[in-house]
Amino acid sequence: MVVLRRRFEAIIGEMINALFKSGRSGVLNTAMDFSCSLTDARFQSISLAQGLPVHVGAIDLIPRAVAAKFGRDIHPGDCFVNNSGYLGNTHCADFTVCAPVFVDSEIAFYVIARAHLGDMGFPTPTTYGPRSRDVYEEGLMLPCVRIQKDYADVPEVIDICKANIRVPEQFYGDYLAVLAAVRTGEARLKVLCAKYGAATVRTFVDEFQNYAERMACQAISTLPKGRVSKEMLYDSETELYPEGIPIRATIEVDPEEELVIVDLTENIDNLPLGINMTESTTIAACMTAVLNILGPDVPRCTGSFRRVKLLMREGAAIGKPRFPAATSAATTNLCHALIPHLQSMFAMLRGDLGTAYGTIGMPGSCAVVSGEDARGQGRSFVNQLIMGYWGGPALSGHDGWLTYGSGASQGILWQSSVEVVEQQQPIIIEKLEVREDSGGAGQWEGAPGADCIIRPRSGAVRFMVNSASREHPPQGAHGGRAAAPMRISRRDASGNDTELPISVDTTLRPGERLVSEGCGGGGYGDPLDRDPWAVVASLKAGRISRHRATEIYGVVFGHEGEEVTIDGPATVARRAQLRRRGVLA
Repeated sequence: MVVLRRRFEAIIGEMINALFKSGRSGVLNTAMDFSCSLTDARFQSISLAQGLPVHVGAIDLIPRAVAAKFGRDIHPGDCFVNNSGYLGNTHCADFTVCAPVFVDSEIAFYVIARAHLGDMGFPTPTTYGPRSRDVYEEGLMLPCVRIQKDYADVPEVIDICKANIRVPEQFYGDYLAVLAAVRTGEARLKVLCAKYGAATVRTFVDEFQNYAERMACQAISTLPKGRVSKEMLYDSETELYPEGIPIRATIEVDPEEELVIVDLTENIDNLPLGINMTESTTIAACMTAVLNILGPDVPRCTGSFRRVKLLMREGAAIGKPRFPAATSAATTNLCHALIPHLQSMFAMLRGDLGTAYGTIGMPGSCAVVSGEDARGQGRSFVNQLIMGYWGGPALSGHDGWLTYGSGASQGILWQSSVEVVEQQQPIIIEKLEVREDSGGAGQWEGAPGADCIIRPRSGAVRFMVNSASREHPPQGAHGGRAAAPMRISRRDASGNDTELPISVDTTLRPGERLVSEGCGGGGYGDPLDRDPWAVVASLKAGRISRHRATEIYGVVFGHEGEEVTIDGPATVARRAQLRRRGVLA
């Protein structure tokens, strides 16, 4: 089993490498905002650990859509493209290609590559439309259509894509990279079946699902029995929910039945915004959150997912959308909030489980930038930046992971190089550094966010961002403190800052700057229980201020020459004082 498992993982790795090495846009070839995967003919996934959680957690919906729509009209050399949130895709900017793999004249596998493109023909140059009112405001739709037949492009589909996308040559280069990934997977799977025999490979896939399910059962059996419900608020841009959009969930753990039930049926109806989640992102969020609790030894695949029962309803903002609800920001916004929300609920069951909340929403340093580049004879450009996407949540025994990003990516996305970003777009990154005191305080500290300043090099540049965490920043868990709120401002040539709304759409000219203050992750556990020497380390690293060290963590410092030391007795006294103050409050 180990040999074939590693062979499947190697095949997915080759698919990833093919796409990464040949992707045209920066969001693919520097940030790796794509995922590759495969299923068997019965839509069983094999290994999902190598992709973005939000991309691969429900990847089986893609071949299911192909089989449901085309039935027997699927042939060798076919390839299908799908970006519809109503046909199993994540959101419209995730250009998802799926090809059947035939062995002995029948379908044995499906190979899938999903790539986040810089532009999909939105009314505005972005890949997210958080203010979209319905699906008709979300650009080009490709509702599971054939894009290759007999290994040749269907030219009409390619022409439609090029005619609707602002950077058609960049699009076509990215399409070829995605196609290279699925064709690589197809070729390698045929070699695998030829070497070991199709029957042996099919048997392995079935046995691996059973193994994964047994591992999940074992992990669930060690969890405490219980049922918890919790509501959080997400920053609102609709008058329907002026105090915040509620996100509701109930989790029930039954260790005897070796089952986890996630109930999302109490969530609100679809919103007149583009942040509604899709069926794919809702499933992926729940599977990601629960499997994170079950631990790294449980394989991420169909077999382990059998032990998670998900209840959701159609027509809900968190669930399955009802047409024509807008879903272009389904992989970010509410998805960023739902995953840590579910993880935090496990901390209510037992003190060593779960996590705090991580980054929710995209910081300004992850803007979609567009315009015309004077360095390239005025060529148009559109690309999403992935920089300073930090702020991981703390958990029992561990501080937050700096480059975690959000629950939807969990450290899989690469942080783009400043130098490469400046080569790819006519912008200058003046500042990218840790934002002091942005992570939530706790016995285990949330990772900080980023301070970032960006300016146009020459000519106007349009910045679009779907941020959040302003009124409702990432919360702590089990006594941990909340992170700092996210802020985005426009700085004029005189140095005056104007705060921008949650959904940013602003055009900057030379001399102006975008100022991004990223939120951090929430803390876990009482800050007064943090190891004083860990406080000193955070202070020296620039993650926290001396004020936080003294007033929140209760650490009193001494000095031996230039070295910062801890006054042990004074720290004990100070912490006792802060505990009494907290009780009285």
